[in-house]
Amino acid sequence: MTKRGHQIYIYDCESMNFYIDESGNTGDLARTSADLDFGGQVVFSLAAVGIANESSLTEELAALRKKHNVQAAELKLSKILKRKPDFALDAVDLLVRNDFPFFVEIVDKKYQLAVSITQWFIWPPYFNTEESQDTVWMKNIFADYIYYRVPSDVIYEFVQCMNNPSNEKIGAYFDLLKDCISQHSHEVAQCIASQVEESKDDFHIMIEQEGEKAHRRFLPLPDIGKRDQEVWMLPNFSSFTNIYARINLYLVGKLEKCRIFHDEQAHFDEIIAEAKFQAESIKLEPTKFKMPYSDYNFQKMADLIFKASPESTGIQLSDIVAGLSMRWYQGHLQEENDTKVLDEAIDLLLHHSNRDRGTGINVVGPHNMAQQLFGVAGY
Repeated sequence: MTKRGHQIYIYDCESMNFYIDESGNTGDLARTSADLDFGGQVVFSLAAVGIANESSLTEELAALRKKHNVQAAELKLSKILKRKPDFALDAVDLLVRNDFPFFVEIVDKKYQLAVSITQWFIWPPYFNTEESQDTVWMKNIFADYIYYRVPSDVIYEFVQCMNNPSNEKIGAYFDLLKDCISQHSHEVAQCIASQVEESKDDFHIMIEQEGEKAHRRFLPLPDIGKRDQEVWMLPNFSSFTNIYARINLYLVGKLEKCRIFHDEQAHFDEIIAEAKFQAESIKLEPTKFKMPYSDYNFQKMADLIFKASPESTGIQLSDIVAGLSMRWYQGHLQEENDTKVLDEAIDLLLHHSNRDRGTGINVVGPHNMAQQLFGVAGY
């Protein structure tokens, strides 16, 4: 229940299920090439849509199919947008008219690398104060600086640290990052350089304590894929975790009666299930720093089910939302000339958002893009 002005809105979500799909290649970010092009897909998005009655949605989408003469058995935005853009807009309008809650995570992949460099080489978690709004603010400033001011080849060397990682590689990257940043006169660069120097001292302490395994303290923890390969940075992992926490906020912790249907993941289903388990296992102190617009204190758990998208119109609708969101961010990031359809669709979604309940679009990207897209500060 929420109150706006003199009206009270009551949300009945006991039987609501959530349907999830992604857009923009969910592969390991540590496998990118030196130019950080991520296989031509520099943005990733994950979308969840809450639906109480999927059968009713199927009927409404069937009516839209007839209206726009869409013959494909499965609705995929990659095919629809060029041929039937009005269908995509009508699908979003359907979501809004039905008051379906939606949750979108957009990840600028280069920015996620910048965040990881900040997290592990500038402000590693083992020797610093507890998280607060001030520390988050500073980390975001550092990540922005790396994103815009540090050359791609230096960021790529961080990626290379995850290829047969060792103490030698970590020590060399501390030196490379310090040498690069020290050439800049900006006050943020000076602060980063000082932090890197302190973190390198911490690294030497860890070598004394843990020997050849010390480098693991300065890299993100890898997941293990189905072929026993290490998967270092999967954007779907953090995106799914935050969407799950946002759904938890939306349902006020009452997850036990809902199910989450995720599009089939041939390679990463076990990792996503592990992301769910880790989120549920987090124990946060409510009086300390709280992640905004989400609730990571899980009292109940939802069931996670992987389902083929042709079998679920809910997943197909989430594919449309994810694809529009990814292309919208990428279009503005790359300053494309024609983003009219994308802007119209996202404008509909933004006016249907309620951040206090966790619904809407969350961008993991630099401050400048948040200002450009939303007209508000990113942190």
